[in-house]
Amino acid sequence: SAMSITPTSKMIESRMRSALWGMFSGDALASPTHWYYGGFPQIQSDYGRAGITGYTRPVTNLPGSILNKSDPNGGGRRSFSSKFGNQKQVTIIGDVINHGKLKYWDPKKSVHYHATLQAGENTLEMQIARVLMKSIAVNDGRFDEDHFRKAYVDFMTTEGSHSDTYASTCHRMFFANMVFEKRDPHLCPDNDGHNVDTIDGLILPSITALAETARHLSVSGYDSLDVSVESRKAIQEAAARTAAITRSSKVLEKSSEVWASLMYAALVTPTNNGNSKNEMEQPLRKVAQELGLGNPQPNRRDQMSACYLSQSLPPTLDMLYKYTEPSFLNDGAGIWKALISNANVGGENVHRGAVLGAVLGARVGDENLPQELKSGLYERELLEKEIDSFVDAVMQKTENVGKTTVKEL
Repeated sequence: SAMSITPTSKMIESRMRSALWGMFSGDALASPTHWYYGGFPQIQSDYGRAGITGYTRPVTNLPGSILNKSDPNGGGRRSFSSKFGNQKQVTIIGDVINHGKLKYWDPKKSVHYHATLQAGENTLEMQIARVLMKSIAVNDGRFDEDHFRKAYVDFMTTEGSHSDTYASTCHRMFFANMVFEKRDPHLCPDNDGHNVDTIDGLILPSITALAETARHLSVSGYDSLDVSVESRKAIQEAAARTAAITRSSKVLEKSSEVWASLMYAALVTPTNNGNSKNEMEQPLRKVAQELGLGNPQPNRRDQMSACYLSQSLPPTLDMLYKYTEPSFLNDGAGIWKALISNANVGGENVHRGAVLGAVLGARVGDENLPQELKSGLYERELLEKEIDSFVDAVMQKTENVGKTTVKEL
């Protein structure tokens, strides 16, 4: 069989970069059709016969939008929470987070979840992923809970820090706990038993898994594909701790640990050139098994799903199996086609797009990404700088690398 290319630091660095670009792309491509449950006809009616073919500005109005049934002061939908009575003057959406956006949440309107975003602009969860990347970069490539928690609160409560209209349940509950219940930010993560154990919860843990994998590999000197069992465990635990900063969900923490092992496999599994075997088949099966799901099927049509982990993970794994097939991925534009296809499925495709992009990106490598994937992103130059400093820090290439070796891993 063909020789496997040994993973050098250069390969890992390239895969890290393309995993991040893949996340930004998958998210931004799908934002115009987020939570479109009417399938492709609904997408066509808003965006033309071909549907989504590249970065597209979301429409303003969306009939039946759940945004306008959602509670701007806490979790879930409006009817669930009048527990704060009418005494409050402040609204979480508008005053505390998503400043100036309350008018779009008016129950008499039907507004698109991302009505205020430009073409190629990232949604809130990927904007928070950038906050996490910066936090890791200034902490010598490590995930630091306290630093990120503070950075998250500062980012969310700073007017103009992002442009998104919608904020998911976990963020609304977090800040309702902080402002109305006067809780310390450590005690603000919450769960409404419905809208928190969701696929958007895997985005931040994916970033930490990338960082910790690269850091543990760089410390072991890239001499093998493998890091120790302890290191693998540390990578998984860091991913779970990341999930716990913004939401309280044991099922999400467990899923994040499993997802971290998939991110690890996507970064380190060699590519056998000229081989028709899908190297990600085994890792994907293992992940499905650990999540208690059936084996992923590569030949299914891309399925629409809602956001709940139990519904969204099986089609996500199916799509990953299908789109990591060599016939698909070896074609440079394969990742772009996959992320466009995800955008045209509708449903919860935005956060799925980000996690698909992470794994597919890691398999493609930066030098093989199609130009249009990067060039159409709204803040392309800025994203590039942030990716550079993140990669330098986690690959331990920065000046203060001396300090890092002294600290305990």
